[in-house]
Amino acid sequence: MSTRLTLRRRSLRLFDIGAAVLFFGVFAQQTELPQAATTALSELAAQGYRIPSEDDPVRVFPALTGGDFSGHHAGGWRPGSIYLRQHPQGALSETIYLRHELFHEVSHRSCGGRMPGWAEEAAAMHFSGELADLEPSAWPSDAELQGMKTRISHGAELDANDRSLLGRLVVDAGWPKEPCSQSAKLSELLGGAFDQAGGHAYLLMSLLSGRILERGGDIDSRQPPGSLLKIPYAAALKHANPEVLSSELAASDTDKLAQRHEYFQTERYRLLLSPFREQKLPVQTTPADRQTWRTYLGERNADGDFALQSSLPELALAMRAALLSKPEYFRGLSQNGLAPSSTLFGQNAADKKLLRQLQALAKTGTVSTSDGQPLVGHLLLAWPATHPVFLAIFRQRGMSGAAVLSKAAPVLKSWQQNYPARFATVRVRLLTPTDPASWEARADCPELDGSLGRFTLCGQFHIVSTARGSRSERLVSGILRQTAGNGPTVLETDVETYVDSVLAAEAQNLTGSGREAMRAVIAWNGSHGSHRHADSGSLCDTTHCMVFLGELPSDKPRRSSRIDIELMQLLDKLAVETGLNWLPFANGGDQRWQRQISANELQHIFAENQILEIRRERRKDGALFIRLTYPDNEEAISCEVFRNTLKLPSCPDTVQNVGNQAWGFQGIGAGHGLGLSIVRAQALAEAGRSAEQILRDAYGQSR
Repeated sequence: MSTRLTLRRRSLRLFDIGAAVLFFGVFAQQTELPQAATTALSELAAQGYRIPSEDDPVRVFPALTGGDFSGHHAGGWRPGSIYLRQHPQGALSETIYLRHELFHEVSHRSCGGRMPGWAEEAAAMHFSGELADLEPSAWPSDAELQGMKTRISHGAELDANDRSLLGRLVVDAGWPKEPCSQSAKLSELLGGAFDQAGGHAYLLMSLLSGRILERGGDIDSRQPPGSLLKIPYAAALKHANPEVLSSELAASDTDKLAQRHEYFQTERYRLLLSPFREQKLPVQTTPADRQTWRTYLGERNADGDFALQSSLPELALAMRAALLSKPEYFRGLSQNGLAPSSTLFGQNAADKKLLRQLQALAKTGTVSTSDGQPLVGHLLLAWPATHPVFLAIFRQRGMSGAAVLSKAAPVLKSWQQNYPARFATVRVRLLTPTDPASWEARADCPELDGSLGRFTLCGQFHIVSTARGSRSERLVSGILRQTAGNGPTVLETDVETYVDSVLAAEAQNLTGSGREAMRAVIAWNGSHGSHRHADSGSLCDTTHCMVFLGELPSDKPRRSSRIDIELMQLLDKLAVETGLNWLPFANGGDQRWQRQISANELQHIFAENQILEIRRERRKDGALFIRLTYPDNEEAISCEVFRNTLKLPSCPDTVQNVGNQAWGFQGIGAGHGLGLSIVRAQALAEAGRSAEQILRDAYGQSR
């Protein structure tokens, strides 16, 4: 009785398993395949895998040739469905291929994508029985392995040669029976797709200058950007309706974007992507070559590889160039997450609200396996949409680009507080005698132009300057804009770069909390300086006690630094209390000085045959100038330029003609003595005062 009951229970269990696999077409009339399916699922259940059930079955269909399933395929799988060829070619039977595809189904249900693609394929080959007749052989050479290892590292689908080689490896190394496990020996040898990508990585870059402001995780590993390549693709279109194009980009609609090939400028695209050191773009292609053409949009080529891979800094520079090149094409990306067809529509409402608060343009990019499993996800953001000044890229392994938003949200909240857009930009009117023809881009950093102005791929321009008081050679980072009527050129740059340059010119030896205070003052003046030249919304690069000489040419990367927002907010308060719209500072000190310079030396310095008069002037806005009178004309020079040219400690209080042979200059301390004294700030810092206390001492009402 007990034996009969056991057999009956076993029969019922097999019947339940059999109902978990539904056969269609010609397979519905066969008995051999259902029996093979029942046996296979029983074995997999015994190993601990989660198998299909009557309520959640897997369906088996007869395969037709055509599309992705061609004549040389014997079986195929996608979640919930198996496709088999009746009477397959070769020595293996339909049941072997059924067992193989059933393993993929239960692995999908049980392992959640934790196994690398090659490992799941190896386990399916081992389980199916297709390796049963293979004998162990000599271990493959490095040359034999290299092609497969490269394809695995790029997440490409294995081809017939790879599968044959993988079968040899499994026979030689063996395979564990535990669910979702893999051979330790082969794992060490073959790795997985984008193993080197690490986990979560991100960077924040100034869209204006290309300077990296913050970074986290592994930003140096090279990965394919996926659909982020649609951004430079769009920027390379000669003509497009911005509203329609933005909608296609937000939906990441590859088919519609590919149809715009008539207006695609290949060389422009290659130029925008020149920050990528590793490129395998086809030399020439035509729209008829559909697969190759789609590589421009971030998809795999015919070999399953990617034509372009990049580090995050390279990717950010390329995206920056594209956004600056055609800004009107991308403003509609602010609707990503709002429009039902957009890639971020299904994401968390609170995270999408954060994007709206930032007024962010958003684009996603996902690299997936052939069956749609995400390998690497990217999220690109630029904000504010009306005039973007920040660019951020997030990368996450094993996640879609849209899902990366949940990882990015906490970082974005921090940036929202630490990098307010109102303190992000400085506009500097460059010295007018500087010849614009001398503004050169390096050979490895070509220049582009867009509706916003001139810019380079790396963010920097090299300048050879003839302007009085300027360095003869310097670098400036940002976008150059010519004012109306061939007026002076204005550089728009990020506040951190501006502060570093002014600090190097004005207070390079200041340290500690005194340096923090000085950085805040320079940043506040720079971001509030548009009133200095109302016609161009800029300040001068030699504004009184704010000398901006650009960066010295250097091979060293620019250091990351951040302005303390709490100090900036304190200066907002102090400026209101004291009625200041400009915060003066100087080297300070009370040491009196005097200098005497011969008339001949002055005439040589200012390239004039004779100087008749030198006069000190203060204008209504408080700015100090020195007026020089010559026999045929005269000129007014900023006192800061004048004293720097003559290497005087400060702007002179008095100027006297000492006979016909010399001019005498007298002053006190270094600088003009108003506002923050650099000498005093250093002394206060060494006495233990904080940056806040130093600023209150310099600009408080008691001063």
